[in-house]
Amino acid sequence: MRTLVLILFIFPEISFAQTKDYKTYDKAVAYFHEGKVEKAKKLTEKILAKNSDWTKPNLLMASIYASLGDIEESARYLLYVYDENSPNDVMGIEQVAKLYYSNGYYENALYYFKAAQTLNADVLAIKTTLFIENCIFAMQEIHNPVEFNPENLGENINTEMEEYLPALSIDGKAFVFTKRVTEKGYAPQEDFYISTLSEEGNWQKAKAYAGAINTLRNEGAFSFSADKEIVVYTACNRDDGQGRCDLYLMLNNTTYNAGKTINTKHWESQGCFSPDGKYLYFVSNRPGGYGGKDIWRSQITQKGFLPAENLGDSINTQYDEMSPFIHPDNLTFYFASDGQTGFGDYDLFVSRRSNTSQHWGLPKNMGYPINTHNTENSLIVASDGKTAYYASDVSGFGKEDIFQFELPENLQAEPLAALEMEIITQKSGEEVVLKNVSFASNSYALEQSSFAELDKLIAYLKKNPKLHIEIQGHTDDVGNEMDNQILSEQRAKVVFEYLTAKVNNKLTYKGFGESQPLGKNRKENRRTSFVIFD
Repeated sequence: MRTLVLILFIFPEISFAQTKDYKTYDKAVAYFHEGKVEKAKKLTEKILAKNSDWTKPNLLMASIYASLGDIEESARYLLYVYDENSPNDVMGIEQVAKLYYSNGYYENALYYFKAAQTLNADVLAIKTTLFIENCIFAMQEIHNPVEFNPENLGENINTEMEEYLPALSIDGKAFVFTKRVTEKGYAPQEDFYISTLSEEGNWQKAKAYAGAINTLRNEGAFSFSADKEIVVYTACNRDDGQGRCDLYLMLNNTTYNAGKTINTKHWESQGCFSPDGKYLYFVSNRPGGYGGKDIWRSQITQKGFLPAENLGDSINTQYDEMSPFIHPDNLTFYFASDGQTGFGDYDLFVSRRSNTSQHWGLPKNMGYPINTHNTENSLIVASDGKTAYYASDVSGFGKEDIFQFELPENLQAEPLAALEMEIITQKSGEEVVLKNVSFASNSYALEQSSFAELDKLIAYLKKNPKLHIEIQGHTDDVGNEMDNQILSEQRAKVVFEYLTAKVNNKLTYKGFGESQPLGKNRKENRRTSFVIFD
């Protein structure tokens, strides 16, 4: 009996072996690589009609159907080659699982990932465990979708070329993005474009960003400082670069490398400033992190940048994190990761803290269908805390467009009050006037209407417990100069006492009398203000 089995096993190979038509196969492969998918498909079908067990055409057919988006057919051809019950085929079964996974077929992916683990878990990729977790997570979350209604920003922003990596000024009036452009005689490259908001609330036709920042080489990932005085962006393969891609700064239309404290011989990109101007956040694959690309930050001092610190394992994973964005409230942090639990590839996450002295908390996946099996990243959120912008190639004018949508309430940041907007957009050391703090004539008793404004300042100070401010009192030039000096000190002191009763920040106060007028308007000169000290 054993002999008969051996004969039956060997005999077909000897008597019925089929000649493999490599010439036709090579032609089919060439068609596929040239993008002539239908021609490749017809030739491969012809080959398989004569030799259905030939591995290479089956795998080619799997690739053809995957390129056509027919994932079930693609998997069917892979399974002609790989046996889910054979330990020798464990890597092939994992490829079947990854095919389903990368296209959002989570239930099928989970089945084949587990089948591969059963065959031989030791040879599988380390990330397979995460893939299984993601499948289980995604299958649950798809049944609990969040509200998501993206709108294309329109033809004043988007074109048939790619637009991506949006940036928005804190006042919401300037919108900058990276655009792939083609010019006659030059290879396609990336430049920055800017659009401004009209009085009617519409984005104007975007124009190339003026000045020295755009070159005939690639520039990408633009970000403003809160006062719009400094820009940080990424440029690669420059003569003054430390590595392949570096962070660059632009100040007064002069561009320069951010230096060796920020840039290394490794990869640095996607910088953004914290709203208070104290930190530069960025992405790097330098040593000392948790995985491939991590998010780091460097403190900004009057002497320059301090050595960068890793954001830690609550944010970073052994895989890749990217596109950091700190909302102007300085308490809400959006970023992308392919290492946190999600739907596959890069997902968008939000992390929070209750004040700026704390570390960022554990991130929350922003949910389906904001996140899908595709790549989602580069999210920014306006100062209102709810209007979000991101890039997508799902639909639009061209290959990749910029869209906006309103965040679900549980994903929103805190909207900025007018006072907070003024604080973070002021240049360092500038006076911030408390416009709604007032006193009766020749009195230092606070009027009732003043407390709402002071309570907004208290809320800001609680968010920033390490902030040191000096309360300043000013009068007009009516009356005796010495009396005005005393009155200004008394008014500053009253505000100081109200604040110190409710916050633990370092506070001081000072009266200036009539010595520092803002102009000829006496009403403007009578004011209570403060200055922030680093």
